[in-house]
Amino acid sequence: MKKLFLFLALGAMVVSCSPSDDRGGCLNDGKERVTLDFEGAYWDALIDNPQYNGELLYKQEGYSWYDEATDLYSTVNELWYTAAYWNGGLAVSNYYTTDYTTATSFMEQLTVFTEGAHSGNNCIVSNGYACEMMGDARSVLQFKTEAGIIESAWVAHTAYSYSSAVQGNDMADALTAEQSIWIEAKGYTLDAEGNEVEGSAVTLYLYENGKASFSGWKEWNLSALGKVNKVKFDVQWNGEGGSDKFMHPAYFALDDITVVKE
Repeated sequence: MKKLFLFLALGAMVVSCSPSDDRGGCLNDGKERVTLDFEGAYWDALIDNPQYNGELLYKQEGYSWYDEATDLYSTVNELWYTAAYWNGGLAVSNYYTTDYTTATSFMEQLTVFTEGAHSGNNCIVSNGYACEMMGDARSVLQFKTEAGIIESAWVAHTAYSYSSAVQGNDMADALTAEQSIWIEAKGYTLDAEGNEVEGSAVTLYLYENGKASFSGWKEWNLSALGKVNKVKFDVQWNGEGGSDKFMHPAYFALDDITVVKE
């Protein structure tokens, strides 16, 4: 007999499956999966207003969030003695538009180029990348207490990054037919001394040969990362000069992050 139990806990949807299940979200392997959907009052309170230079992301030290059901945790990076979103991080958002021309600057940095979240009202927006000149500003998604498996997430463009790619901005021209931008998600484990050990990486193209690779929300399979303590998201491109000459906004949105519980 099929069994499906659903409940909400701190913005996460828990799906418990028996091996005979064939409903969406279950893979007939008997494993429990928990999906973090960023819904509820806790997450609503983490949405900054204004989107840039607001009290939450810039004027208090250490914007962070934690979800007990998945054990996922994130905080803005501390670089140059300051913990703020411009140093890289994952910020909760409920800003959306279907007209990218209405959100073309960093002042609308949390605005996602979709009709809404993949589910519910909220999602998160990633900002940051690594380069030799400015340092490691990759956004970080980690398990707070012990290593785990992040199986998948849904990805969307932000309006600011999309407008820059297709029409350019004050610092960068629109992408040419030879240029591409992609996200690299790299997994890390911790050794006995707590040092990071670099693991596998997976990539997802945001723009390929000058054009967006998808519209709306796209599912991203992250299972190849395996069991990790943390994942770092880097936005890269194939333009001249590499990361030190990458002047396009390094933003993208994530929603419905699914973790496999063991």
